[in-house]
Amino acid sequence: MAEGVIGHRICCFGDSLVNGVRDGDKGGWPIRLGRRLLDEAKRETTIYNLGIRAETSEGLKARWKFEAELRMVPEFPTVLMFSFGVNDANHAEDRGEETTMRVSPAKSAANAAEIIGEASKLAPTLWIGPQAVIDGGKSSKEINERLEGLNQIYAETARGFDVPYLDLHATTLADQDWQRALRRGDGYHPDRAGYDRIAELIWNWDGWKRTLGL
Repeated sequence: MAEGVIGHRICCFGDSLVNGVRDGDKGGWPIRLGRRLLDEAKRETTIYNLGIRAETSEGLKARWKFEAELRMVPEFPTVLMFSFGVNDANHAEDRGEETTMRVSPAKSAANAAEIIGEASKLAPTLWIGPQAVIDGGKSSKEINERLEGLNQIYAETARGFDVPYLDLHATTLADQDWQRALRRGDGYHPDRAGYDRIAELIWNWDGWKRTLGL
């Protein structure tokens, strides 16, 4: 490690879009950020990809702190990163023309406030907003409408805790590169190009740069 360069430990929590499902290069956007930190910033950073497929904010709330504290040591500064919401907004039941969310907006908001509020007291915290699913049929349009509502709630929550929040929903809904990547994936998860795109958006984000001292 170069003299004067501190290697962060970055814990990336969330669902399959953090984990990197359908990423041909494996590792999703967290591993891409780690590579760029090493190659471009000469930071020998430890990246922990702690995404779990299909996890909602309920599951994340139950586990994140225990897993984060296992990885925190006094010698290296820790950064906590979170990205969730798509599974909260996904369909829990289908009753003909009506569907329900896996986690209600009120419960998702409460979970998010608990997670982010506690995390921000533990270590510098970054919050990556939920990405849009494919802009397609009735089912996906409904999920995107729900995500738009959750995104607004999450952004307000982040402001309340003074936590940097990267709002990606409108960007990814309109971004044709992201939408093409979703079409090559399964409509919820992109191929490798989609993970490249999210990593690029995070890398160029002021919240990321300030927190990492880039």
